[in-house]
Amino acid sequence: MGMRSALKRIMSNQSSTTPFPATQEDVARLKQTAIDAVNDLGSTAIVHVSKARSQFRDLAGHFREEGDEQLDQVRGKLGNLVGLGRAFVSENPLICISAALTLGFLIGLTRRRHSTD
Repeated sequence: MGMRSALKRIMSNQSSTTPFPATQEDVARLKQTAIDAVNDLGSTAIVHVSKARSQFRDLAGHFREEGDEQLDQVRGKLGNLVGLGRAFVSENPLICISAALTLGFLIGLTRRRHSTD
């Protein structure tokens, strides 16, 4: 009897009295281990995706907080600048009117020269 006929006899004999019950148990355990490993990989990936999503939310929150702080600082500085401008105009109205008239005159001259050329 050759090796093939022995394998055929073993494969065809699927009862619980096979000559290699320990090997079949090992194969079954190995199969279950592989299934468990795949399931663990899936659950591990889900955990990592969830963790990354949470970290992105935290990062976006920090950017928003820092952006709000920066915006508040800019608004405060702009408010100070507007206040200084109003104070200057109220203290020096003639200088401001003279500057506005001079600027208007220069813009008018520049436009007239460009329109005639």
